[in-house]
Amino acid sequence: MSKTQSKLIALALVGACSFGVWKAADALFFSDEAQGTKHAVNQVWIDHVPTDDRDMITHFVLVDHRDGQFGAIGRSSQWRIGVEVFRWQLQGSDLRMYFPQERARGEVKVETWECEKEAPAPFQLCMKLTNKNGRSMTLYSRKDWEIDPQDVNDSIEDITDDEPLLGGMLQGLGSGDQLGEFDLEAASAWDLKESF
Repeated sequence: MSKTQSKLIALALVGACSFGVWKAADALFFSDEAQGTKHAVNQVWIDHVPTDDRDMITHFVLVDHRDGQFGAIGRSSQWRIGVEVFRWQLQGSDLRMYFPQERARGEVKVETWECEKEAPAPFQLCMKLTNKNGRSMTLYSRKDWEIDPQDVNDSIEDITDDEPLLGGMLQGLGSGDQLGEFDLEAASAWDLKESF
């Protein structure tokens, strides 16, 4: 083997090793945006466990459904349901939303993390939503409150079996089939929808 070939092989090996180290370091240390939204999608989020069937709670969910990406935010009890359904797109930690009823658009920063010891019981996950004005809201979830996008109705039934007081706010979430497609990239301006 010639000296030039040996140098090329050594250079290729150094390059491959450097790329591997960079990817590992990126995954471990620098890719906070991807890790920071790891639990955001297909998870039910609420501000507190309802104390009774009349306790109003804030709830939030992002579903990556077979028919598209839709979400819901609202304040509800078992007797009063206030829900706004929206289309969404998550790029890094930026959550862009389109609210078809009002033709309004919004954008918030999303951060999720495991927080079992810092969150009120029985929660294990935390989510912070921050608008462009710096106002924020913290929501909570449990690891077993996941929504299977292929079977939303059964997922909701499992969650409400576990926590019956969530039944009112979760009803109707499984019917995302009527939501039409919306091209979020075509939206020209993202003004914050005053959801919190």
